[in-house]
Amino acid sequence: MLDKEASRAPARRRRIAFAAVFTLFAGLPCAGQAAPASGAQWVTLGTSGGPAIQAERSQIANALVVNGAVYLFDVGDGTQRQMAKAGIPERQIRAIFISHHHPDHNASLGSLMMTHWTFHPGDLPVIGPAGTIHLVEGLADANAPSVLASYPTAGPAKPPLAGMLKARDLPEHLSQPTLVFEDANIKVWAIGVDHFQSPPSIILDHMPDCVAYRVEAGGRTFAFTGDSGPSSRLGVLAKGADVLVSEIVEPLAIAARIRASAPDTPAPVREAIIAGMTRNHLTPEEVGKLAESAGVGEVVLTHFVPSPEEAADRGAYTRPISARFKGKVIMAGDLDRF
Repeated sequence: MLDKEASRAPARRRRIAFAAVFTLFAGLPCAGQAAPASGAQWVTLGTSGGPAIQAERSQIANALVVNGAVYLFDVGDGTQRQMAKAGIPERQIRAIFISHHHPDHNASLGSLMMTHWTFHPGDLPVIGPAGTIHLVEGLADANAPSVLASYPTAGPAKPPLAGMLKARDLPEHLSQPTLVFEDANIKVWAIGVDHFQSPPSIILDHMPDCVAYRVEAGGRTFAFTGDSGPSSRLGVLAKGADVLVSEIVEPLAIAARIRASAPDTPAPVREAIIAGMTRNHLTPEEVGKLAESAGVGEVVLTHFVPSPEEAADRGAYTRPISARFKGKVIMAGDLDRF
């Protein structure tokens, strides 16, 4: 009898150890974690535009927390660490929405996928423009060695990684707000926006697509643009939103940054870079026009290029907006809540 009990002991210890590890890493409430507020709360996890990594700010990522459920809108590098800092449990993620496939907007998708597979049961929707399915399937395939190395030492075998991820490509060139997701907590609409305006230097089968999202949750409406140049469709999407969460670039600060980091850049090249940024992104003047015409309640600025900490004049990000839009304008910081 003692021998039989002794033989069972290692298996029991493995199960106990597995349970302890699961509890530690699966995002269960613990000391230092703030409980999500009731209703809807938009958290700017990261506020830096890329592709360069900034010391002051994490890359663009947002979490909408509603009734304890979490919905991510763009997942740039550092998303998981920012969630941990904010006390937002990964186990509560219900869906991930990608605006487009620049790495400062999707770099954390692979690690989020692996953590979901490792610790959290159930399917995870990943929604974005054309290429999202290809990206998710490719990340699942690339992580096959990690899946192999993560064989269970206790508990049941896990389903295939790809089978837990419900990737979906949105229709291309959405010209009107289109309902793309709905559950008990939120409704999400998407529309195509004008981000990819510079002609490509190589031959492409088709131009990439970029979308903006409108979310209704907890009695509030949020309009979010990850990246977009001036776009009439963006105004349609943002119409009457309580909160406009907008990217922003500041041309004068960009010019100063180029002069400081690459002083030998010829003036025509520097001017071409700045012109491209203003075609493909929103300047303060354009954000002001958008906020005024759409009649939004307030503006939250994020995805800063360059970082305001590098700018000689932080007010240059907001003054042109306030010259047209008379509502509140906020320069978001990492982990701010709205």
